[in-house]
Amino acid sequence: MSQTRSDAEDLDGASAQVEPRDAAELKAAEKTKSGKSRSDRRADKAKARARARSAAVADRKAPRKKRTSPALFYRQIVAELRKVVWPTRTELFTYTSVVIVFVLCIIGIVALIDFGLTHAVQAVFG
Repeated sequence: MSQTRSDAEDLDGASAQVEPRDAAELKAAEKTKSGKSRSDRRADKAKARARARSAAVADRKAPRKKRTSPALFYRQIVAELRKVVWPTRTELFTYTSVVIVFVLCIIGIVALIDFGLTHAVQAVFG
């Protein structure tokens, strides 16, 4: 087996990795590194893909769950709505007014920024 030394080994005297020269040596070195050749690894990947596909097909063939009847669906909706904590009239008024005030403040800030940028652009570009 023919081998070459790398430049790094020649410069600092440290042992560097030995590189094979021809394709047969490369294949042998690759096989010893991973324990399997490239074709074996590709075959393993293909088998794994086939197993995944067959599992997906098996999942698709699984029986469907029975659909919920409209009456049961309605009863479930009513049960969930009973769990909700509804706001009182004063809480609703308070929350609504807070949202309206906040939106008006944001509108004012955006309008000021737009006004300032408009005048800045007109001053620069005339």
